[in-house]
Amino acid sequence: MALEGLKTAITRGDIRAIHLLEWAGLIEKFDIETLTWAFRNAGGDKIATVNQILRLGFAIDADRHCRIINRELADIRHEAEVKGDQATIDFVDDIKISETLWVIEQW
Repeated sequence: MALEGLKTAITRGDIRAIHLLEWAGLIEKFDIETLTWAFRNAGGDKIATVNQILRLGFAIDADRHCRIINRELADIRHEAEVKGDQATIDFVDDIKISETLWVIEQW
């Protein structure tokens, strides 16, 4: 149930709700699949929403998860290039240079 609430908050771009779910301890299952889902489905200020999700943290296998993250972002960027969607290209580029993502990749 909490995961559905998190997904709703992500699609709406409701950073306050994401923060409150975390603070209340209601985000029990957060994994790489949810993170990559958030890349594609974040609403509102997408960069702020994804950065908030990245701050939640989760059990990370640095090599494996970083490869998954980078592959997903590359796929999203490629799809955006094919469609000529500059906003999504900019979004991916901003995520890639994000300090939050950089910290995760250093784990």
